[in-house]
Amino acid sequence: MKSRIILMAAAALLCLTVSAQPAKQSRPGKYIDFEAVQPDGKVMKLSDYVGKGKYILVDFWASWCGPCREEIPNMKDIYYEFRGEKFDIVGAPVMDKPENTLKAVDELKIPWTQILSVPESVPAAYGFDYIPYIILVGPDGTILETNLRGDGIRAAVKKHLGIK
Repeated sequence: MKSRIILMAAAALLCLTVSAQPAKQSRPGKYIDFEAVQPDGKVMKLSDYVGKGKYILVDFWASWCGPCREEIPNMKDIYYEFRGEKFDIVGAPVMDKPENTLKAVDELKIPWTQILSVPESVPAAYGFDYIPYIILVGPDGTILETNLRGDGIRAAVKKHLGIK
């Protein structure tokens, strides 16, 4: 029990530490593909969704991360407002066990696709060491915005969809 409390406190501290990191600048560039074996054995790739003609918001998050969970209601509002032919969201849980992610998806009623078991190399490949880390990728696979949070997510989506 004591070790579980210590582990929970350490996870909370990590979440607070990583969410307080300075913002990175938006940087253009092509997205970096990755693949992950799902619990059912199916292989999913980011390229299954990105670079296919839609704007895709990619949410790097974890079930144990408080700031990640706090961002979900905002993301759900954006998802329901803009999803369709031009826009979608894909979750990419990092540093998380698939069963914990699936439990959080159920608890939080997250409706968008999740690529479970994201490789440990992905955060370094994308240049982040904190979560949530949310990026907007254009229809051609170009990263348009990085480190989006709060109202900045909606503003970026509206800007790139050409909505005032």
